[in-house]
Amino acid sequence: MKKLEINKQDLKNNLNIIKEILKKDNPKTKIIGVVKANGMGLDLVQYSSFLIENEINILAVANLEEALILRKEKISQEILMLTPCTEEEDLEKLIQNNITITIGNIYEYELLEKKLNNLEKSNVKIHIKIDTGFGRYGFLYNDIESISKVFNKNEKIIITGIFTHFSNPINEKWTRLQFNRFNEVIENLKNLDLYSDKIIRHCSASTAFLKYPDMRLDGVRLGSIIQGRTLIKKENLKKIGNFKTKIIEIKSLPKGYNISYGNTYKTKKETKIAIIPVGYVDGLNRNKLRDDFSLKNNIISVLMELKKIFKNNNLKVKIDEEYYPIIGRLGMYHSIIDITNSNNINIGTIVEIDITPLQTNDIIRREYI
Repeated sequence: MKKLEINKQDLKNNLNIIKEILKKDNPKTKIIGVVKANGMGLDLVQYSSFLIENEINILAVANLEEALILRKEKISQEILMLTPCTEEEDLEKLIQNNITITIGNIYEYELLEKKLNNLEKSNVKIHIKIDTGFGRYGFLYNDIESISKVFNKNEKIIITGIFTHFSNPINEKWTRLQFNRFNEVIENLKNLDLYSDKIIRHCSASTAFLKYPDMRLDGVRLGSIIQGRTLIKKENLKKIGNFKTKIIEIKSLPKGYNISYGNTYKTKKETKIAIIPVGYVDGLNRNKLRDDFSLKNNIISVLMELKKIFKNNNLKVKIDEEYYPIIGRLGMYHSIIDITNSNNINIGTIVEIDITPLQTNDIIRREYI
């Protein structure tokens, strides 16, 4: 048995905290629920359905496959695909399934126009992506000539949003520079009489949402904060996701006995062990620093990823409110726990493990409780 439990009341608690923040400071700002990466690890369909039940009516995905899964599950709310599309076949699927398309350069816009000329389809929604310093998708912020071309009227296309993405939201000086560049684009479009107030401006994800109230604009793209996992502390947020499994074998090993791969761990005394069917393929011991944008932690991220898989690094699991160490190298599908100091652990006993939802293997069952 392996599962990731998601407490719906805790999720709702987090959403309510976010809504209260907006109600107080930015009452007109819309929440765009980010459900990429298998619903941020909470299961794409179940998590999307939960958000919709709680009045989040715009969902953001990363790719076509995620968007089509949601449509197949009869989710009719607006879906924004954050990644631009340059494949004609995929573009047609986006159009036919009423997915809001991201446009980040003239080529993508012209490809969309060309496709629409061959389809009896209109009112296709798009969001314009502006690159203000991330160096990835989007029109360069200072290329107003190209940006303005997209705003020339096409009766089949409706521009419903414009956005950018912050590369290092913890760094206020840099983030404000990006934000100012984004605002300059908006002002230039207004001066050219190309901008409509009906267009949703959005640039803040979870960290910027908490750190910069003035950057919330018309919409905020929120993912990790709804899970209660933030770089900036916010009181009363609940951490979402509780990984559980069961012990499948127990035995005692003599002193000096090898445990697991590489003969790197030997018992120093007679040791009672328990085996659980969870290993690094399930997400155990994956680096937890990847959402931290500091240089220090990015370096640590690379170095630790190389060595952590096969070392125990003082990993512990929780059994009946007590913590027990994992010993020996992690296996792909199994781990070994030292339970020498306990007499009340049996085969079938529940084990709780700290594996965050995004790191949990997608094939692990998500159970909403």
